[in-house]
Formats: sequence, structure tokens, C-alpha cells
Amino acid sequence: MTISFRRLVLVLALGCASLVAFATDDPREADHVALRALRDKITAAIDKQDLKALSSCFAKEFAFTTVTQTVLTNEAQVQAFFDRMFRSDGALVTAMKTEPTADILTRFIDANTGICYGSTKDTYTMKSGKTVEMNLRWSATVVKENGEWKVALAHVGTDFLNNPVTEGLTAFTKKVGIGAGLGGLLLGFLLCRIFGRRKPAA
Repeated sequence: MTISFRRLVLVLALGCASLVAFATDDPREADHVALRALRDKITAAIDKQDLKALSSCFAKEFAFTTVTQTVLTNEAQVQAFFDRMFRSDGALVTAMKTEPTADILTRFIDANTGICYGSTKDTYTMKSGKTVEMNLRWSATVVKENGEWKVALAHVGTDFLNNPVTEGLTAFTKKVGIGAGLGGLLLGFLLCRIFGRRKPAA
């Protein structure tokens, strides 16, 4: 292979590499990086129950529908929800770990608005020490305010026909049904014994 031919091959290779790089270059990659950082910040804030950090992730005007379908629209409501869930006398949960995954890259509606959706595996630690896992779906609308991406709208939901809560409720209902059935049989037996002993009137 001559030197000139080698140079030609090298030039063509570099040209092809440049064309591939240009074709795969995403003009919104910086926004995607910033949004991944926002996701990680939200995840860490929820896991640590750092409500100040969590609130800083929301837009000035926001609506967050939680897994209990409670709608939160300001920082005070976020605080009250987490206090009720984790710190109140009647709270059943002491800790929570969330692992969100996006199904798609954020789709940008315009320069400062995007939508995304995905799933998350949430692990709850109960007061009893038992851990319960729930698979959830989420969707979010993000907006850029003062150069920073924030969450304007978020919704979290679960399959009400297939989750640990309804499974536990179903098991409890079955136990109640079995108990009621056994109780009815016992009551019937006792009534038969009582009335069966009575002598017929003359």
C-alpha cells in the first residue's frame, strides 16, 4: 500500500467518523443531562425525606398527584403529606426508597417544556420492620424556569388490581369470610342443639 493511498483511506475514515458523529449528535443533549440530574435529585430527596431539596425541584406553579391520589400544589402540602405518611402517630411506614426509570427520552414540546413517562419500583419499610415493594407508573411535565428544569406536573399511579396492598386486603377478606363461615356453622350447630332438646308441647 503506497503512502498516498494510505492517506486517502485515512481521510475517508475520518470523514465517515465525522458524518456519524454529526448524525448522532443531539442538539438537546445538554437538556437531557440536566433532566437526569433533576431525576437523581428528586430520588435522593425522597429517599432521605429531604423535603426542602424535594420542593426545590418543583416549578413555581406545580401539581403533584401522589400514589395515594393526593394532589399537592405547594410546599406546605408536601410537608404535611410526608409528615402524615412517615411521622404521624398513625403512620405505618418509616422509610421509602424509589428507583425510577424513564421509558423514553424527554419529548420537548417547545424550547422550555417537555414530557416524559416511565416506571418506578418503590420499597416501603413498615413500622413492623417488614418491607413491601410496589411497581408504579409515572408521568411528568417539566418546564425550564430561570434556566433550570423543574417539575410542573407529575402523576404517580399503580395497578389497583395487582399490588401488595390489594393482595393484603384480599387475604384479609378471605380470612374474615372463612371466620364468618365457621362462626355461622358453630352458631347453627348450637341452635340445633338448643332447640332440638326442647320437648314438643302437649
